[in-house]
Amino acid sequence: METKSAVRAFAALAQESRLGVFRLLVRSAPEGVAAGVLAERLSVPASTLSFHLSHLVEAGLVRAERRGRSLVYSLEVDALHELLWFLGEDCCQGRIDLCSTLTGRIEARRAEAERAVDRETVLFVCSRNTARSQMAEAILRQEAGERYAARSGGIAPGPIHPLTLRVLEEDGVDVAGLAPNDLGDFLGKVPIHRAIVVCEAANAHCPKIVPFAPRVDSWPFPDPAAVEGDDDTKLAAFRATRDAIRERLRTWLRTGA
Repeated sequence: METKSAVRAFAALAQESRLGVFRLLVRSAPEGVAAGVLAERLSVPASTLSFHLSHLVEAGLVRAERRGRSLVYSLEVDALHELLWFLGEDCCQGRIDLCSTLTGRIEARRAEAERAVDRETVLFVCSRNTARSQMAEAILRQEAGERYAARSGGIAPGPIHPLTLRVLEEDGVDVAGLAPNDLGDFLGKVPIHRAIVVCEAANAHCPKIVPFAPRVDSWPFPDPAAVEGDDDTKLAAFRATRDAIRERLRTWLRTGA
């Protein structure tokens, strides 16, 4: 990558919303994400997002593709590789001491997670970390907090749904300490012994890969926040999800499966 191209790429990324878009597209690569979904997940107005996306496209970091009625944006993978090479090429010209491998920190955390510990860390993963993963974190803490350190995170975390907190509290579950977390807060930073993806695989926004845990399982639960209807209908959906997650956790704690 030439210096002018690198400067253009860095300039495009030197803005919070554009950096957020880029990171989200990296996580979603190679599939890409529709513009409307990006706006929703990043809480950015569509007109503002369009402006930021055009900067990323012009910088060669992102490409746009029409798929049916949607405009889908995806990562230019080669551009990411070139940018990383530009930053680290001195390492490859003899200064290897300056750089470790890009995945070195992640591998170190995985190795750490594979060692025997008194209390394993379990990370519940969902797209927005607003309902199912929060429920699972809180319930595991209640059911077996002495055996497991429960955490949760999402690829585009949003505010915890108020009905999540309501159905947990009415069931006697402590919600203190619950907060939305970005998966980036864990990647290569916290040893995760087991990751459990709780959103449905059919959901295009559900994380497909959690590469920093030695063991990854899928426990799909319907999204209660997607249920439409009156308040009683929505509350019933959240209660059903809470109960299903508790039953699944109890089965796992009892049988290991």
